[in-house]
Amino acid sequence: MIEDSPESFIQRWRAFAADVRLFARTEGSPLLECMADGVILQLLDRTGPYIAGPGPNRVILNPMVERLAAAEGVDVELEVTGLGELRGAGRVIGGEGRLTVVDCGVPLVIAVMDGDAERFDEGRFVRFESLPPVHGFIVPPTSRSHRRDAGESADEAM
Repeated sequence: MIEDSPESFIQRWRAFAADVRLFARTEGSPLLECMADGVILQLLDRTGPYIAGPGPNRVILNPMVERLAAAEGVDVELEVTGLGELRGAGRVIGGEGRLTVVDCGVPLVIAVMDGDAERFDEGRFVRFESLPPVHGFIVPPTSRSHRRDAGESADEAM
Protein backbone atom coordinates (compact mmCIF):
# COMPACT_ATOMS: atom_id res chain seq x y z
CA MET A 1 0.00 0.00 0.00
CA ILE A 2 1.36 3.42 -0.95
CA GLU A 3 -1.01 5.60 1.11
CA ASP A 4 -3.74 5.33 3.74
CA SER A 5 -5.62 8.39 2.52
CA PRO A 6 -4.93 11.56 0.52
CA GLU A 7 -4.90 13.52 3.79
CA SER A 8 -2.30 11.29 5.44
CA PHE A 9 -0.19 11.31 2.26
CA ILE A 10 -0.24 15.11 2.22
CA GLN A 11 0.62 15.28 5.91
CA ARG A 12 3.60 12.92 5.49
CA TRP A 13 5.03 14.38 2.25
CA ARG A 14 4.05 18.09 2.38
CA ALA A 15 7.68 19.14 2.93
CA PHE A 16 8.40 17.90 -0.60
CA ALA A 17 5.55 19.76 -2.33
CA ALA A 18 6.52 21.58 -5.51
CA ASP A 19 5.76 25.23 -6.20
CA VAL A 20 3.61 25.13 -9.34
CA ARG A 21 1.24 27.32 -11.30
CA LEU A 22 -2.13 25.60 -11.73
CA PHE A 23 -4.13 26.35 -14.88
CA ALA A 24 -7.92 26.70 -15.06
CA ARG A 25 -9.71 23.40 -15.52
CA THR A 26 -12.93 22.05 -16.91
CA GLU A 27 -15.65 21.69 -14.28
CA GLY A 28 -15.85 18.12 -13.00
CA SER A 29 -12.58 16.98 -14.61
CA PRO A 30 -10.10 15.11 -12.42
CA LEU A 31 -7.26 16.34 -14.66
CA LEU A 32 -5.03 19.12 -13.36
CA GLU A 33 -2.58 20.93 -15.56
CA CYS A 34 0.27 22.84 -14.04
CA MET A 35 3.63 24.35 -14.82
CA ALA A 36 6.52 23.20 -12.63
CA ASP A 37 10.03 24.46 -13.34
CA GLY A 38 8.98 25.41 -16.88
CA VAL A 39 7.46 21.98 -17.67
CA ILE A 40 3.71 21.55 -18.29
CA LEU A 41 2.44 18.49 -16.39
CA GLN A 42 -0.90 16.68 -16.47
CA LEU A 43 -1.91 15.28 -13.08
CA LEU A 44 -4.72 13.16 -11.70
CA ASP A 45 -6.14 15.32 -8.89
CA ARG A 46 -6.28 13.26 -5.71
CA THR A 47 -7.61 16.02 -3.44
CA GLY A 48 -10.83 17.31 -4.99
CA PRO A 49 -11.80 20.02 -7.42
CA TYR A 50 -12.29 22.93 -5.03
CA ILE A 51 -9.12 22.84 -2.92
CA ALA A 52 -7.27 25.43 -5.01
CA GLY A 53 -7.90 27.69 -7.95
CA PRO A 54 -5.68 28.68 -10.84
CA GLY A 55 -2.40 30.37 -9.99
CA PRO A 56 0.49 29.64 -7.64
CA ASN A 57 -0.02 26.57 -5.46
CA ARG A 58 1.94 23.84 -3.73
CA VAL A 59 1.37 20.33 -5.06
CA ILE A 60 2.91 16.98 -4.20
CA LEU A 61 3.84 15.46 -7.57
CA ASN A 62 3.54 11.67 -7.30
CA PRO A 63 4.49 9.63 -10.35
CA MET A 64 4.65 5.82 -10.29
CA VAL A 65 7.54 3.82 -11.76
CA GLU A 66 8.32 0.13 -12.07
CA ARG A 67 11.82 0.83 -10.76
CA LEU A 68 14.48 3.51 -10.49
CA ALA A 69 17.84 3.07 -12.20
CA ALA A 70 21.22 4.29 -10.98
CA ALA A 71 22.61 7.18 -13.01
CA GLU A 72 26.06 8.70 -12.77
CA GLY A 73 27.16 12.04 -14.16
CA VAL A 74 23.70 13.04 -15.37
CA ASP A 75 22.10 16.44 -15.39
CA VAL A 76 18.86 17.01 -13.54
CA GLU A 77 16.06 16.71 -16.10
CA LEU A 78 12.31 16.33 -16.35
CA GLU A 79 10.49 15.66 -19.61
CA VAL A 80 6.85 14.91 -20.46
CA THR A 81 6.67 11.89 -22.78
CA GLY A 82 2.87 11.53 -22.98
CA LEU A 83 -0.35 12.30 -21.16
CA GLY A 84 0.52 11.71 -17.51
CA GLU A 85 3.92 10.23 -18.37
CA LEU A 86 7.33 11.55 -17.36
CA ARG A 87 10.98 10.73 -17.96
CA GLY A 88 13.59 12.22 -15.72
CA ALA A 89 16.78 12.11 -13.78
CA GLY A 90 17.75 13.67 -10.50
CA ARG A 91 19.20 13.34 -7.04
CA VAL A 92 17.51 11.37 -4.26
CA ILE A 93 16.62 13.76 -1.42
CA GLY A 94 14.47 11.54 0.78
CA GLY A 95 12.20 8.57 0.94
CA GLU A 96 10.55 5.90 3.00
CA GLY A 97 9.43 2.39 2.10
CA ARG A 98 8.43 2.26 -1.57
CA LEU A 99 8.48 6.06 -1.93
CA THR A 100 11.61 7.87 -3.06
CA VAL A 101 11.85 11.66 -3.33
CA VAL A 102 13.89 12.77 -6.34
CA ASP A 103 14.87 16.37 -7.12
CA CYS A 104 14.46 16.80 -10.89
CA GLY A 105 14.37 20.60 -10.73
CA VAL A 106 11.19 20.09 -8.70
CA PRO A 107 10.72 17.42 -6.04
CA LEU A 108 8.87 14.27 -7.11
CA VAL A 109 7.59 11.77 -4.54
CA ILE A 110 8.02 8.67 -6.69
CA ALA A 111 6.15 5.44 -5.91
CA VAL A 112 8.27 2.42 -6.89
CA MET A 113 5.87 -0.39 -7.82
CA ASP A 114 8.44 -3.24 -7.86
CA GLY A 115 8.75 -4.20 -4.20
CA ASP A 116 12.08 -5.95 -4.91
CA ALA A 117 13.62 -2.95 -6.70
CA GLU A 118 16.91 -1.50 -5.50
CA ARG A 119 16.61 1.30 -2.93
CA PHE A 120 18.81 4.38 -3.30
CA ASP A 121 20.35 6.45 -0.51
CA GLU A 122 20.10 10.24 -0.35
CA GLY A 123 22.58 11.94 -2.64
CA ARG A 124 22.53 9.22 -5.33
CA PHE A 125 21.46 10.11 -8.86
CA VAL A 126 18.71 8.06 -10.51
CA ARG A 127 16.78 7.88 -13.79
CA PHE A 128 13.17 6.87 -14.27
CA GLU A 129 10.26 6.58 -16.70
CA SER A 130 6.84 6.92 -15.10
CA LEU A 131 3.65 4.99 -15.67
CA PRO A 132 0.48 7.01 -16.24
CA PRO A 133 -1.08 8.79 -14.49
CA VAL A 134 1.01 11.17 -12.39
CA HIS A 135 -0.93 11.83 -9.18
CA GLY A 136 -1.20 15.35 -7.81
CA PHE A 137 -2.00 16.21 -4.18
CA ILE A 138 -2.77 19.89 -3.64
CA VAL A 139 -1.36 21.03 -0.31
CA PRO A 140 -3.79 23.38 1.42
CA PRO A 141 -2.25 26.51 2.87
CA THR A 142 -1.45 26.23 6.56
CA SER A 143 -3.99 28.10 8.62
CA ARG A 144 -2.85 31.12 10.57
CA SER A 145 -4.59 32.39 13.62
CA HIS A 146 -5.65 36.00 13.22
CA ARG A 147 -4.36 38.22 15.98
CA ARG A 148 -6.13 41.47 16.65
CA ASP A 149 -4.08 44.62 16.53
CA ALA A 150 -4.17 46.83 19.60
CA GLY A 151 -7.25 49.02 19.46
CA GLU A 152 -8.99 46.81 16.87
CA SER A 153 -12.39 45.59 17.95
CA ALA A 154 -13.50 41.97 17.53
CA ASP A 155 -15.91 43.09 14.78
CA GLU A 156 -13.10 44.85 12.85
CA ALA A 157 -10.90 41.75 13.11
CA MET A 158 -13.47 39.68 11.22
